[in-house]
Amino acid sequence: MIRNVADCGESIGMSKSGGVGSPLAIGTIFFGNGFAIASTFSRMPGIRDQLGCSPDQLAFALVCMGIGSVLGMPFAGRFVERYSSRTISLVATVILLSSYAALPLSRSLFVLGATLLIAGAGAGVGDVAMNVQGHLVEERRGRVLMPYWHGSFSIGAVFGSFFGWLSAVTGLPLSWQLPTVSAILLVVMGLATTHYLRDGILDSSSEKKAVVCGQQTLPVSGSTRRQERRLRFEPIIIVLGIVILATAVGEGAANDWLALVLVDDRGAAPAVGALTYGGFNLTMAIGRFTGGSAIQRFGRVPVLRSAGTLACAGITALCLVNSTFIALLGAFAWGLGLSVVFPAVISAAGEIPGRGVAAIAQVATIGYAGFLIGAPLIGLLAHWMPLDRALLAIAPIALLITLLASAAKERSGESVR
Repeated sequence: MIRNVADCGESIGMSKSGGVGSPLAIGTIFFGNGFAIASTFSRMPGIRDQLGCSPDQLAFALVCMGIGSVLGMPFAGRFVERYSSRTISLVATVILLSSYAALPLSRSLFVLGATLLIAGAGAGVGDVAMNVQGHLVEERRGRVLMPYWHGSFSIGAVFGSFFGWLSAVTGLPLSWQLPTVSAILLVVMGLATTHYLRDGILDSSSEKKAVVCGQQTLPVSGSTRRQERRLRFEPIIIVLGIVILATAVGEGAANDWLALVLVDDRGAAPAVGALTYGGFNLTMAIGRFTGGSAIQRFGRVPVLRSAGTLACAGITALCLVNSTFIALLGAFAWGLGLSVVFPAVISAAGEIPGRGVAAIAQVATIGYAGFLIGAPLIGLLAHWMPLDRALLAIAPIALLITLLASAAKERSGESVR
């Protein structure tokens, strides 16, 4: 009888979603987000010069984007449940790209910070929406696909940073680059959302109906189910959130400090430091494109345990061995280890019975706080010790991925609907 109920729920979900979804459409959304962020932030020196602000003042404005993401994410799950991941993804994309297009108009630090705050809210809400849709397609196709889509984000970041560098070299004004990129991406990403699956949004009339399956009568009340999901609080969400938090701290620290430690403490050429952001994202992309098949074959838990161990070992080698070659190998292991964690944990959150949308939003919110913690943590420690020793603090944080990996084991049951 329980199996009949489950079968009925699956058939209802399939009939409403109408297919198995488009991996290309979701990959386009991830790629576009990575390209937009990297092409914008690679021109941050030009924005700084436009305002004439100091590095400390610019850092304050940049933090606003992370704050906006963390503030927006707690509401993302409710928005997706009420309006659908397609609608929220489209609205969030418009907010994000419009904010980036408006950055050249900033003439004060306050305006820059406010614009980045709005952009961060769009990025955070959009991140949840595209991951919800990604998990839905992954579930319907019965394959591990999330790492590939996050790999598309990393590839987008590589191309975006290259385009930003090219724009700076050729002297393309910010007032042309950012609006043009935003307009093109808005059209491309907007078209991609038209291929989204319907993710089980119930209208007001269907909430009051009952569905008969075999000998079972299943009352359908979407608002009641959503309220119950929000009210229930499960420790597993916190554990998964800590795993993503550890990953975000490691990613944020690498993006902010890796170039500096390679040049200042390990003797790498300045050109190597300049390419570090793109190189680290390329490493992340390699790990994500190979991690999907590894998870499919071995399962999430063994892969995450190996990933955390590899990242910890890479960070330790980079920080303790005074060698440029070892530092580059350590940086590669750092990125490769962290690469698959975020998408794998998002998939695990989506499989929590009855909590798919809410769990993805909550786990992502906890994780994104790590991007706010990483840079200040290393900056504070660097006041008391050399930078390479300060970065060593990331190693035990990465080891948390290994220790808590069992929380991401594959589950059966109700997920995103």
